[in-house]
Amino acid sequence: MTPSLKTTRLRCQANKGMGEGDLTGDTTSVGGAIDAALERAEALRSLSDRPARVRIMTIFDDDRSGLTINARIAARTPAEHRAQEGLGTRRIPWDELDARAGELVGLVDEVVGEVTLAVRNAPPVPRPSRTEDDLEPAVFDDLIDELRQVITQSALFVLKTHPANQVSRELGSEAAMLAGLKFAALAAYTGHVGLNDAQDELRMAMREVMRNTRASPEIFSRRQRLNS
Repeated sequence: MTPSLKTTRLRCQANKGMGEGDLTGDTTSVGGAIDAALERAEALRSLSDRPARVRIMTIFDDDRSGLTINARIAARTPAEHRAQEGLGTRRIPWDELDARAGELVGLVDEVVGEVTLAVRNAPPVPRPSRTEDDLEPAVFDDLIDELRQVITQSALFVLKTHPANQVSRELGSEAAMLAGLKFAALAAYTGHVGLNDAQDELRMAMREVMRNTRASPEIFSRRQRLNS
């Protein structure tokens, strides 16, 4: 089998950690074990609808020095993200790597299984707006509208006073959008709003804006636009 570039780099880094005196037949054993571990990771990815990303990393010069195997599944909800914290990582110190190279494939199985189970068992956490019994829809809608106005006014102020205030209106609007998305992502995480729900809300907001501009283009043209 032809080694991948990633595997070749890992071998070279592992060799540095073991020293010149260890560049013997054992080095091939370690390299072959890394190849097998990476192949196992790819095989596991192909078997799952929620594949784990497996990384084999070389770490030097601290208390975590060694060959580290880490697995992580892309979280769709804050609960899935939190469920994987502190899981899915194994490490073999450099001075034990030759003797334990044969464990690498098994460690890949362990870390993938660990995060897969954690995600599968992550409790569903519904959005607060769907579970709080004393929520008044009118009050909640008013809160949303007031926050929107404050965020818009803050964005307009920054666009007028920032050193880059001479950029085009379109570029300023794009910067405001990206900043808004980062703010929305943080708010979604703390508010237990999953990725799918957040994407749905963005689609509905975009449709609402487009519908309003089609219905009343003259009103929209008179409104203060970002970076105008």
